[in-house]
Amino acid sequence: MALDADQIAGTLAARGLRLTRQRRAVLDAVAEASSSVSPVQVFDAARVRCPELGLTTVYRTLELLSEIGALRRVHGPDHCEAFVPAGAAHGHTVVCSRCGRAMEFTECDMRAVVDAAARQTGFRITEHFLQLSGECPACGERAGRPHRAAADGA
Repeated sequence: MALDADQIAGTLAARGLRLTRQRRAVLDAVAEASSSVSPVQVFDAARVRCPELGLTTVYRTLELLSEIGALRRVHGPDHCEAFVPAGAAHGHTVVCSRCGRAMEFTECDMRAVVDAAARQTGFRITEHFLQLSGECPACGERAGRPHRAAADGA
C-alpha cells in the first residue's frame, strides 16, 4: 500500500498543519516497512532520517496520520498496537500472526453482524473495525504448508 505524501501534505494543510520533517520521517518509516510496525519500531526507523525525533512525536504523528486516514491501526503479531498504510478510505486488514505482514481488503458486507449486535446490545452502530489474522503464503511455505486461500474454521 503506497502512501501519497503530496496528498497527505494537502490533507494536513487543510487542517492548518504541515508535513514537517519529523512527520515525514514517521510516514516514510511506516511506508517502507514490510509488515505492520509498532510505534517503537517506527521510532527506531524514523530516527535514521531524523535523529532529533522524540518518541512522543512519533505517537502524536501516528495518531494524526490515523485520524486523517493515511494509516490504519492493527493488532500486530505480538498483540500490540501496530500501524500499516491505509489504501482505501474504508478498508480492513488481514495480519499474518507469524511475521506481521498486513494486507488490506475492502469487501466487508457486515450488515448482518451489525444488525445482530445492535439488536443484542441496543446500540446504534455507527462504524466498525475488522481485522482478520492468519498465516501469509510466505510463512505457510516456510513451514511446509501449501497455500490455501480458504478459511480454516472461520
